[in-house]
Amino acid sequence: MENNQWTFCSLWADHTKIKNCADMFINKKLAGDYFFNRLDNIACYDIESAIKESVKVFLDYGSDCYVYVQKNDMNLEKMLLKMDFTLLDTMHVLKSNFTKTAHNEQKIHVNTINISSLPVWIDVFCRSFEVRDWKSEVERIIKKHFDELTLLVSYLENNQSRIPAGCCALFNRYSVMGLYCLGTVESFRGKGLAKKMITVSLDLARRQNLSSVFLQTLTNERLTQFYKKMGFQVIYKKKIYMLTR
Repeated sequence: MENNQWTFCSLWADHTKIKNCADMFINKKLAGDYFFNRLDNIACYDIESAIKESVKVFLDYGSDCYVYVQKNDMNLEKMLLKMDFTLLDTMHVLKSNFTKTAHNEQKIHVNTINISSLPVWIDVFCRSFEVRDWKSEVERIIKKHFDELTLLVSYLENNQSRIPAGCCALFNRYSVMGLYCLGTVESFRGKGLAKKMITVSLDLARRQNLSSVFLQTLTNERLTQFYKKMGFQVIYKKKIYMLTR
């Protein structure tokens, strides 16, 4: 799962090794995003030096600095607090056990996007995550890596028309499927769109004989119980620390 996530993030951001002991992802056009701009997998003898080098790079790019901390890495947490980082949130990584999930909502349709309908996915993504200023960069990234992704859009049927209202991106690597960018346009939330996209994603993974499907959520999003009801279980957690500009 970690390797899948690492590779997916490499599609969206530049990857750099800090002192050959930590992974830094950065995309200045997505500045301020905790997922695509971060320091992770830290295994350094001189933790303070590695963090200071990373902070300088992030700040030079005009971005806040985000550091991911593995569970019980007290030395790293103490160092971050000493350097005026604050705890932003905790990321939960959940994996599906492929419990059969039914979804009988007939007014929701989920389609796989082809290259000609790519603008629909990009528009829904930017509206769902309220990042309209990312549109040109998201378009560049998705067009470049289109063949490596499976992009889904969920449509809500309304008076014989279908309104694009939700999206997600599926990424297969290392025999697992990562379910990323799962979002719904705010005015259509609570109608079952995300549940239908997850159900379709699980079905796709089964057909491809993949070992599992995983996703991430933050504590503050309060979605962990929702995913558990859909057959996911928490595998591990990471704390996210932030240093603002």
